[in-house]
Amino acid sequence: MLAFLFYSGIAKIRDRHPFRTLVNSNEIVRMEGFVSSNPVKVSFLDGTYRTSFRAKRVFSSSGMFEAKGEVILYFPAELVEAYYPGKLYTKTIAKNQTGLLVENGASFILDVEFFKSKYGNAYVVKKGKSLGWQGNRLTRPIFKIRASCRLQFKRLMYSWGKAGGLLLALLSGSREYAEKSVSNAFRDSGLSHILALSGMHLGLFGALACFFGRKASGRNFGDALQLGAIVFFVWFAGISPSLFRAFLAALILYLNSLLRMNRPDGLSLLSFCFILHCMIFPAHIMDAAFMLSYSSLAGIIIFGKLLRKLYPVFIPHKLRLSLADSSAAQLFTFPVALKLFGRIMPQGIIASLFVSPLVILFLYLGLFGVIICLVVPFLSVPISVIMNGLYFIISKLVLFFSFK
Repeated sequence: MLAFLFYSGIAKIRDRHPFRTLVNSNEIVRMEGFVSSNPVKVSFLDGTYRTSFRAKRVFSSSGMFEAKGEVILYFPAELVEAYYPGKLYTKTIAKNQTGLLVENGASFILDVEFFKSKYGNAYVVKKGKSLGWQGNRLTRPIFKIRASCRLQFKRLMYSWGKAGGLLLALLSGSREYAEKSVSNAFRDSGLSHILALSGMHLGLFGALACFFGRKASGRNFGDALQLGAIVFFVWFAGISPSLFRAFLAALILYLNSLLRMNRPDGLSLLSFCFILHCMIFPAHIMDAAFMLSYSSLAGIIIFGKLLRKLYPVFIPHKLRLSLADSSAAQLFTFPVALKLFGRIMPQGIIASLFVSPLVILFLYLGLFGVIICLVVPFLSVPISVIMNGLYFIISKLVLFFSFK
């Protein structure tokens, strides 16, 4: 009912942090505040990074004004990528500019230019100056450590070549090193959900921690370690609609297990997560990842069992389960895909049977490889060779199912 009210337009979605200031938006030439989301590379202006920015003060030709709320900023790639390995160092130095470490919590004073975009009022950054990190003595170091960890992880993944670009996208949501042709092939083959940070990634990370925790000290310690690993992953990767949905479900199930309560059925759990998600991040409701994430899971829960009975019994049990779940997810996401992308990709039902297990193996090997490289750095080269071999197989399969 809540989804019907939102998507029919009967209920209006209010911005939780609307931008307010006394000066007209198109008169603002400078603003001060902090970044409030992960930077995402987009094709606008030949490559920029889009992010949300929580403004504190703005400046116009008539003076300084207090401000509050969030605006969309587009940072030029040469400013953001000045810190990234293999990117635009030379171009930045040629303009006599220093790079900006654009990560969640970073504070800046920025010269900006106003324009209207499909996301509403937005600004293009011309140049800027770092003011450190947002928050108090406790939170500032946390933001700084997170930014440093993400930057060092980018540098390690860059040394792994194409395989590192894919693993970076799978573990941090940063796709600037992923091959564009392969990223497009994931979308065209109906496998875009694999690249989106979601329950699969969270589940793999948490399952590893739970397994070792239970082996070491029993169920309670294993469950606590699993929750800690999940919280760390969300903290490191950042909040995305599909990942936050998975995080809410994991948190509810952990509390359920801790209190020794009966496990809720799938549809009730998904519905409760939907309501909480809408309350906490109302801006996510119109996001494609939000709609695809909830609709695909709803399809699996509602139609999964039925479709398992419709597939022939001579198909192996595990294969029949995968086919049924993939078919149910595709069935429920067809209307969303048609509305958002103007087409459907039914080949994703078969493609996921081949690609998903390989991506899971790729993630496990990648996680262990990162840990090994941190302990024994000189093993990075042989590990990257193994990862690139598996990446070659995955990329060829994805390209095949995208019919390119």
